[in-house]
Amino acid sequence: MQCNLTKTMKISLLMSCVALFGCSNDSEVADKIKASHGEPLNTGDTYTKPRTIENFYDYVEFLKNKAAQNGVSTKTLGEQKNIQYISKAVMLDQQQAGRNNRRNPDEPPKLNPNGATNYLNRVLTQEKVDIAAERLGEIMPPLENASKTYSVPKEYLLALWGMESSFGHYQGKYDVLSVLATLAFDGRRENLFSKEFINAMKMLDHNHIDRYQMLGSWAGAMGQTQFMPTSFLNYAADGDSDGVKNIWTNHYDIFASIANYLHTVGWDKDLPWGIEVTLAQPLELNLSGIEANKKRSLSDWQGLGVSLKFATPQEQQKLAALSSADLWLIRPDKEVGRAFLVSNNFRTILDWNRSQYFGLSIGMFADRIKQQTGL
Repeated sequence: MQCNLTKTMKISLLMSCVALFGCSNDSEVADKIKASHGEPLNTGDTYTKPRTIENFYDYVEFLKNKAAQNGVSTKTLGEQKNIQYISKAVMLDQQQAGRNNRRNPDEPPKLNPNGATNYLNRVLTQEKVDIAAERLGEIMPPLENASKTYSVPKEYLLALWGMESSFGHYQGKYDVLSVLATLAFDGRRENLFSKEFINAMKMLDHNHIDRYQMLGSWAGAMGQTQFMPTSFLNYAADGDSDGVKNIWTNHYDIFASIANYLHTVGWDKDLPWGIEVTLAQPLELNLSGIEANKKRSLSDWQGLGVSLKFATPQEQQKLAALSSADLWLIRPDKEVGRAFLVSNNFRTILDWNRSQYFGLSIGMFADRIKQQTGL
């Protein structure tokens, strides 16, 4: 009884944080959407009528025509009624744009040496690590199955699940077609959200889910994996071979889909994500970054004065595993903040979400899960 009460209290506390902050901050929502990719679609003509609320339903028909041009059946398109304008989605998208554009472009950016630390303290709490450890026994069979099938360590699958949807508790309650149509109609990122609308229609056309169950975040991310429709079509997997790819309620499919994503974009099961380092001397900022031409060997970085920051057994073990790998130096807060050497696996996490803060949170979350559970 005491154990169940403690677990309930921890989940309640975590959900309170979700209610306040969400599972991803606004800039991460943008980075997640940018990372959603797939085959180019035929986007058809440009909508020329005024973007007034009176024309929204006409615009929905315009989007449906685009979907038809991309192979969605007339039957499916005709069945999708009650697509509504969701003003809150526009408000949240505009708030995100305001935060991203707040800085005067004529002024140099203000550097924050504690940016990464403040972010990690907010999203990566001990309570979250404890919940991951407590849920491990319950979800071990599907977690083990996905890890073996796709060669991705269990702690990373658990970390992404916990960070994206708060272990499945936060999936969003917006009608996905409505928010995607709304955000496309708003026009700020019309091409992107038009594509996601069409791919959401393809999901319905292929009977992946019923419309009334197709709920998600204000930006259209769905399920316990928080996949955008394009990511669902590219990476969702049937983990228990029942013929359905269910990222909403089936843990076999949820973990298989996360693992399939990472495996498809290049995960290496033998490499850690990276390590935190110190710089013995100032280094040019242009040496850092994840571009392919900025990779160096560990010995090369060490020759430039880069060394392991924390000489714990876990970090030393990771350092040894990285000794023959290509490594990149990242400095999320530019020259004033923390520094990390990362492997291609970190770059793989950035394929999921382009925020370096997010990538660090997943890598460190996985490390702490492994350390606490012995995975």
